[in-house]
Amino acid sequence: MDSGMHIQDFGASYTNYFDLVRADTPDLLDEAYRLRYQVYCVEHAFENPAEHSDGRETDVDDDRSVHALLLHRRTGTYAGTVRVILPSHREPGRVLPIQRILAPHQRGFAECLPRPTTAEISRFLVSKEFRRRRGEERHADVGSPGDALAMSGERRVDAYITFGLMRGVLEICSEYGATHICAVMEPALIRLLRRIGLYFTEIGDLVNHHGLRQPCVARLENLVERNRADETLLWQYTASVLQSQDYVAAIAA
Repeated sequence: MDSGMHIQDFGASYTNYFDLVRADTPDLLDEAYRLRYQVYCVEHAFENPAEHSDGRETDVDDDRSVHALLLHRRTGTYAGTVRVILPSHREPGRVLPIQRILAPHQRGFAECLPRPTTAEISRFLVSKEFRRRRGEERHADVGSPGDALAMSGERRVDAYITFGLMRGVLEICSEYGATHICAVMEPALIRLLRRIGLYFTEIGDLVNHHGLRQPCVARLENLVERNRADETLLWQYTASVLQSQDYVAAIAA
């Protein structure tokens, strides 16, 4: 358990400052695409701004994804966004991005996953405005837990900002019956997620995709059970999703 934090109060405290919003309207999707442009094209130059002259970063996988936004209540601005690319069996002939990114000799790893119930995390990002602490040039929540616990109110919650995005991922996986989730992430982000209780298994070697990235996968049942056993802050915040009997039964099937 994360010592020093009143764990029973964390979920309520977090929702006082941030609200998870499903981007399921044209206007909300536009907000997600604009935020992606800001982070992927301007802040980090992962994508070429000239290819997104309308100020919106989009790609071929958006039409089969479910998107979420993290709203900062006090300012009314969107702090982050994430999408979950739905299992590829819904459209024969289309594969998940991880299968396109892996080298040919490594694709067997991904092909062993259950295609009908494997989704992919993508465009997991937080705006620079909410990455203010030392070391957060690329990812939020990288400061030491001790520093965060010494803070109070909104500053303390800011130190766990990515929890809202992970709750969005879990809610989408629950709704669409995903049992496995894969991603292609920077090693630093993988370490961050482990620190907050999310353990992904590496698949093959590092690949060059927006810099060096590690393909990885996790079984949702394992993520749920580990967080429940350790009584993590992430468990406290996402308990309404993770404790759903229907969801736990579905991902354990």
